[in-house]
Amino acid sequence: MPLPFDPEKLQDSARVLSSPAERLLLMFPDLEWDLKRAGYKVGAVEYMSVVLFITISVFVITSLLIVAPLFIAQTEVNPYITASIPIIVPLFAFFYFLFMPRLTVMRESRLIDKDLEYMLKDMQIQLTAGVPLFNILANIAAGGYGACSKWVGDIVREVESGGSMRDVLNNYGMLSPSEHMRRALWQIANAMQTGSDIKTALVALSNDIRQEKENKIKTYGQELSLWGLIYMIAVIVAPSMGVTLLVVLSSFVGGAMINMDLFWGVLIGVIIFQLLFISIIRSKRPDIG
Repeated sequence: MPLPFDPEKLQDSARVLSSPAERLLLMFPDLEWDLKRAGYKVGAVEYMSVVLFITISVFVITSLLIVAPLFIAQTEVNPYITASIPIIVPLFAFFYFLFMPRLTVMRESRLIDKDLEYMLKDMQIQLTAGVPLFNILANIAAGGYGACSKWVGDIVREVESGGSMRDVLNNYGMLSPSEHMRRALWQIANAMQTGSDIKTALVALSNDIRQEKENKIKTYGQELSLWGLIYMIAVIVAPSMGVTLLVVLSSFVGGAMINMDLFWGVLIGVIIFQLLFISIIRSKRPDIG
């Protein structure tokens, strides 16, 4: 997974921030694992140093481009707003880059879980047919199962380079962004070590994934009822009744409350809410493949 910045240039510039980065890492102990599972080829201290360097750079640039011209032009601006801009923007940049590995892990986990159930069923069929485990993994890598095939392909190449299959499965299980993929790889490795039936473990895991998908669908259906009610109130009831109430109240004050700006404001507010509503519903929709 490529980094969101040029690692060589920024790491050299941010090396002076290694000491505060090490102390700050005590507050984010999961960052190292997030980086590994996201596929970022950089250590936690180096990454935190780069994040601090970017934050400081954003603070300086924001101060020079926004705050300094206001003071030079002697524009009458609320001092609290002026002072808050160079603080809010760098904080946003800090948390954005800090949690980017975790967001990458979550995105990769969804992509893996999307095809994992079908991959496991394919493995069950091949195990029933007596295909050797390594050949099954090679077939899965070329089987077009999206992110699952990519991960299994890395495992196959690692085994072909001389690694023990059980050790490779355990290592990739630790690095897997998906909890279900992690369980699948570890159960296969444990079955190889104990000599138990791999197919039984895969069947149980497939059933768990199917049950979880069904629960997500039920939960999503229940949430849609609530979100539909919120949509009706915010987009239909509130604007129509609010404008009607303002028209009635304005009749007592000579119509001073009603003008075109009010209607344009209501229209823009409804459009913005609908865009936000669509993005929220889309993000909550379960990706079940």
